[in-house]
Amino acid sequence: MKLLFVTLCLFSCLYYAENANIFAAFPFPGKSHFNMFESILVALAEKGHNVDVMSHFPRKKPIKGYTDFSLVGTRPFFTNNVSIDMFIHHSKFSELQLMMSLGGYDTCESTFNSEIAKNIRNSSHKYDLVITELFATDCMLGWGYHFGAPVVALSSSAALPWANDRFGNPDNPSYIPSYIHNGGDALRMTLYERVVNTFWTLYAKLIYNHYDKVSNRMAKEFFGEDMPDLSVLAYNTSLLLTNSHFSIFHARPTVPNFVEVAGVHLRDPKPLNQHFEDLLKTDTEGIIYLSMGSMVMTEKFPPNKVQGIADALGELPYKVVWKGVRENFPEGVTFPKNVVFEGWMPQLDILCHPNVKLFITHGGLMGSQEAIYCGVPRLGIPLFGDQVVNIKQSERLGIAAKVAYEDISKGTILAAATKLLNDPSYQENAKLASERFKDRPMSALNTSLYWIEYVIRHKGAPQLRSIGAQLPWYQYYLLDIAVIFLLPVLGLGYLLSFVFKLLFSVKVEKSKRD
Repeated sequence: MKLLFVTLCLFSCLYYAENANIFAAFPFPGKSHFNMFESILVALAEKGHNVDVMSHFPRKKPIKGYTDFSLVGTRPFFTNNVSIDMFIHHSKFSELQLMMSLGGYDTCESTFNSEIAKNIRNSSHKYDLVITELFATDCMLGWGYHFGAPVVALSSSAALPWANDRFGNPDNPSYIPSYIHNGGDALRMTLYERVVNTFWTLYAKLIYNHYDKVSNRMAKEFFGEDMPDLSVLAYNTSLLLTNSHFSIFHARPTVPNFVEVAGVHLRDPKPLNQHFEDLLKTDTEGIIYLSMGSMVMTEKFPPNKVQGIADALGELPYKVVWKGVRENFPEGVTFPKNVVFEGWMPQLDILCHPNVKLFITHGGLMGSQEAIYCGVPRLGIPLFGDQVVNIKQSERLGIAAKVAYEDISKGTILAAATKLLNDPSYQENAKLASERFKDRPMSALNTSLYWIEYVIRHKGAPQLRSIGAQLPWYQYYLLDIAVIFLLPVLGLGYLLSFVFKLLFSVKVEKSKRD
């Protein structure tokens, strides 16, 4: 017993990180992004760290150690107010540019112009660590320079193409699909898909570097001209926690400071209150849950799209629980008797209820992970961003089927839903995917906390960083070695060519004399 006690004490000391002062900068006004980050920040505060959070989403209930610096009012939220026309019928090129604008320099400008950011910059407060998002700009890395603190980056998606180089993380497009690229199976890309994948990997990096020059100028104006370029600060990032996992995406090589923590926002499902418990009671074959996320409302869909979905669901022997407000749908749209509406629902607790048999979704990553965690198949109607990739990966795993937004009709929705509900392989694959997703040495949240505290304990943990991140591109890809090997071959070829020409000219000269 004493030995056990001593062992536990030693273990606690080994993994103890002194209470740290942490500054978290998350100025992008997307709630789905912040849901992941908040889980980590709250857990850090609960462990005794002092966490100051600059974001658009202050907590309604304060907790000890967690202090909000609210950016509310500095720019619009992207919550239940985004028009579907903003994304549909746009090319991948314009979608990427929109991402760099809304998530990039627009975010930098509104944040740096806020009194909150200026007051934090001008304060005398010191921090041991800065945590920020790796998304469409690096301008928040300036806080690490300002406070002289190491930086931990969080990604609410799988690694974006521009995230890999700064860590020296392999991203060979021959077998690692770009998260910007919507086509191609991660396990079996065709020649054409590899060409397209390579193009989008390179193009995304180029466009990011182009737009980040604007962010770099803004950051220097805010933090001072002495601040190194953002591209330099990016390569000094200590750690990246990314919202991916090999069980639901694909296996890929990673460096030590690139850690997959998909599902970090998940928790054990809670019992439903009486209202929702009654809502999920049914004498039908089960529940179909429909939600299109926190940004786009189904109430804003064109009437013919809504009617097509409603008519299809009316043909199914299931009760449909639809996230939405009935009165806000277009006039003239009719709904069958098996459809009920709720303006808000505890999604994870709903999905993990045994009566829920299918999730109709836009394919957002957070909701996708919740469905996988609960073992529920999905009918995906992707709208923009990573949603197409998320659904495609789940189709590969046999746990989802896709209906393109442009193809929404009674026939397409009914066919996809019928296949998912009647083919037992989808349910079996969903349960298998859930088991694989959960099977880890420790939870995603505890993994995140361990590595963040590791960076704190080791003052930035430079030992985690790959030397590959410091190599020039021609050294990283061995082009200088290729030249060294190629020069003798070319030299030998030239020499042989010269000898053959000399011999040939001698032979011709001899023939002329004869």
